[in-house]
Amino acid sequence: MPSNAETRTVKSIAEGLAKHEFSSREITELCLAQTEQVDSTIKAYNVVAAENAVRAADASDDRRRNGRALGIFDGVPYVAKDIVEVEGVETTGSSNVLKGNIPTRTASTVERLDAAGGVLLGKVNTHQFAYGVQSPPTRNPWDMETARVPGGSSGGTGAAVASAQAPFGLGTDTGGSIRIPACLNGITGLKATYGRVPKDGVYMLSWSLDHIGPMCWTAEDAAITLNIVAGYDERDPTCGKVPTEDYTAGLNDGVRGLRIGVPTNYFVSHFSGVSQAFDDSVATLRGGGAEIVPVTIPEDAEALLQPAGFAIVLAESAAWHAPRLRRQQGDYQPDVASYLQVGEIMLATDYINAQRYRSRFNAEMRSLWNDNRLDVMVTPTLAVTAAQHGQMDYKAADGFEETLMSASIRCTFPFNFTGQPALTVPNGFDEKGLPTGLQIIGRPWADALCLRVGHAFQQETDFHAKRPDLTVSA
Repeated sequence: MPSNAETRTVKSIAEGLAKHEFSSREITELCLAQTEQVDSTIKAYNVVAAENAVRAADASDDRRRNGRALGIFDGVPYVAKDIVEVEGVETTGSSNVLKGNIPTRTASTVERLDAAGGVLLGKVNTHQFAYGVQSPPTRNPWDMETARVPGGSSGGTGAAVASAQAPFGLGTDTGGSIRIPACLNGITGLKATYGRVPKDGVYMLSWSLDHIGPMCWTAEDAAITLNIVAGYDERDPTCGKVPTEDYTAGLNDGVRGLRIGVPTNYFVSHFSGVSQAFDDSVATLRGGGAEIVPVTIPEDAEALLQPAGFAIVLAESAAWHAPRLRRQQGDYQPDVASYLQVGEIMLATDYINAQRYRSRFNAEMRSLWNDNRLDVMVTPTLAVTAAQHGQMDYKAADGFEETLMSASIRCTFPFNFTGQPALTVPNGFDEKGLPTGLQIIGRPWADALCLRVGHAFQQETDFHAKRPDLTVSA
């Protein structure tokens, strides 16, 4: 029987399965046993699909016994956020609005994972319809004594991976919803280039900003899973036809000679407990041979980015939810209902002006990359660490005050605006022992380079190997 440690990474499980050191059924049952032990406290799951998972694991083991394995991923368990459709498995968006909804189709990403032999363990919690950064009632595994948020909206995925209930999972990201919970739960998360991973079968929040991607322990695991889920799908009209590549091929090429931008404004202000970790991360990259290049973000970004972003999300989400909101308003969480109601009364000119600013900001970021000859840029993933449940705002060390939403998306949202790939990797802890993250951003379609930098960073640090203490005091 495999040890608990071996349930942690996609790579270690894949290698163990290939060597017949354990079976997919053993790994699957170990994950399910962990869920039975800890999820009454963590509350990551909405649906545990135990029977289906064991059946899929047995099928994988049969293929391996007969020399017909579907690839390195065959037999690896995973979870999916509860806005990702799976045929025959209840998918509710963590809401009463869709209670009892059993899809008759399966999302493209899950189809691809299943075709590679993946074992779906179940559906995990999201902030309702992916519209928030808290994901109640899920708890952050890094503080079992205090009820802290796991981030959102993919908080269930982040908490499930961090608490060893699954080695990886699917999240979605509209303003940071993969990277925020990955950071707060001390794991790795990738928002690939917009259009790199198809969104067919994923409930929409904002069609022009939504992404889907992996949440796992390492950049290498993210590369392995991106190899499976990336690529064009005609069912998603926003999906790019740019050819995919082997995202694991250049992982060991290091950072020597790369030009890495470090902002001197916007992304590096109003910190609470993360500044030292970021400074240390930059020093680690410099020590690996990277050239650190100071860069200046457009001066109006701080004033305009979030208002423009909210205008787009409010309008696009309201368009998708309008029929259900009119019929079932009482089944929406109050915060989500409020956002949708505001979206319904927005002016078309507000939406158009927001998209015009988005185009200008994107052009400015392209110029920033070109003028400075950047390979990647790094920022803190979040300017803060995990809030307590019920906490609605932060006060930074410099006295700056902002809402929980603003503090959560301030560093992540700009790259939904631009559609650039953005990877978060663990890069330390604050004085309370709560995780912090380093965000690595690349040019569009340079997902492999972001993963290479993340992997190089993880070869020089061990933050991704740290695990939360899941015991609770009597």
